[in-house]
Amino acid sequence: MEITCEISLYPLEEEYEKWIFLFIDTLKKQELQVYTNAMSTYVVGASDAIFSALSVIYESQFMQDQTSSLVVKIINKKLPIHDGFLSFET
Repeated sequence: MEITCEISLYPLEEEYEKWIFLFIDTLKKQELQVYTNAMSTYVVGASDAIFSALSVIYESQFMQDQTSSLVVKIINKKLPIHDGFLSFET
């Protein structure tokens, strides 16, 4: 199943930016579509590939070296994230 995830990593460290950049770089090395903006990262791909990548990354040494919160929102379809922001008519 193709899914879209919005992922936000909140390192609870003074030098938080390096951990965020490392997390995003590690995601981009996977077989996934990764899109970033100022507030979060979007990942699009097969659910098993995304869950596997998140598991490997979260259990990796760099995540164990710092305290952080990882927030993941999942929708069970492939959204056109590459087209930019979506607008919905009410």
